[in-house]
Amino acid sequence: MINKKICAICLTTSPPMLAKAAWKDGELFIADAIKLPDNRHQLEQQLIETIHDLEQKGFEVLVDESSDFITARAGVRVRLGDAGASGKPVLVEALDIYRELVRQKAITFPRNAGGRFNIPDTLVDVARDAKGSTIYRIDWEQLRGEHSLTMLCTFATTFNNVASVQYLEKMLGFTRAQEPASPLNPLRTIVSAFERQSIEQASYSPLTGKGNYL
Repeated sequence: MINKKICAICLTTSPPMLAKAAWKDGELFIADAIKLPDNRHQLEQQLIETIHDLEQKGFEVLVDESSDFITARAGVRVRLGDAGASGKPVLVEALDIYRELVRQKAITFPRNAGGRFNIPDTLVDVARDAKGSTIYRIDWEQLRGEHSLTMLCTFATTFNNVASVQYLEKMLGFTRAQEPASPLNPLRTIVSAFERQSIEQASYSPLTGKGNYL
């Protein structure tokens, strides 16, 4: 289980919102949430710099937006309505994680948030079509900014951005403080060993006499 720092940004609700969270030892802590500017120009000026700063600090930044206005330059675009790895909508995958965390008392919301971050049970209705396939009817009208932030944070607990430096470091088993391993290192080791062996053989060849004279 990988601990991580999370930033969730929702640009598909009004007002747009941002929340920071921490996933630590199987528990999710949503620390705070702030409102972002409604104005597109102000949003761009503030958000790009903020995301870059958070990414440098090791945060995984997920952004729910309709276009790639922000995520073309910073963060990772995650649409709650798109299909996830399981084929279910991302929102449904996140909702499954959310309910499990709630049952296990492993999720904490910002102080004085009341019930604003709690996901209503009526948000998703599951049905079957004539062929027996599962249909997820999502009531998008119920979805507030706080709900979207909760879903993004819970989804982030299992989401791995394989293009991120943090993910590659964890997979390869090194940290920023250590020098990244070069794929040429094994070859260099073999060449160095061969060179040492050649020198030793030249210095102590049985074909030479004392002092390496014939």
